[in-house]
Amino acid sequence: MPTKTNQDSFIAAKKLDIYHITSLLPAMPYHEIADIGCAEGALSVPLGKLVYRGNVVSLDPIKKNLTTTRRELKKARLTNVKATHITDEPTLPLKDESLDGAMSAFPFQFFKKPEQTLKDANRCMKKGAWLSVIEWHPDFLEYGPASKNRVQPTDLRGKIEKAGFKFYIRHNLSDMVYMMIFSK
Repeated sequence: MPTKTNQDSFIAAKKLDIYHITSLLPAMPYHEIADIGCAEGALSVPLGKLVYRGNVVSLDPIKKNLTTTRRELKKARLTNVKATHITDEPTLPLKDESLDGAMSAFPFQFFKKPEQTLKDANRCMKKGAWLSVIEWHPDFLEYGPASKNRVQPTDLRGKIEKAGFKFYIRHNLSDMVYMMIFSK
């Protein structure tokens, strides 16, 4: 059963301007991308359309979320997106250096070991690959996780740089969330 924080993250993901997000990503039509913590597939469908000559693997530790994601993918008639269960959370079921990019929305609220999960994402990425992370603004308090569970942008940058990525750019997607893009 999803926690209130996860439900708020699902709501937030659905309220995001997906076209704005995809326009900011350094993705190409032939890229191999992972949606790490895909939840109910709010980003998986647009990512699948964005990389129409490539593939997307949607990863989530909750099987019920993957069922919903698969339903959304079927509705959109996307055959280049595969929904996969993460059985051993910090370890992603992907080959070394197989990804051109990865997206993760709210990993610090969603995963039990987000730093290890993102470090494992680094293992799966090719040299020059990109990682995009969406997180809650620390000062947006209408809903979402408790203030103490939110990640300050400077802390997020430090944690992801510690996982082996280089900071590229930050975007404020709304007064609710921000997105940071990193490269390997």
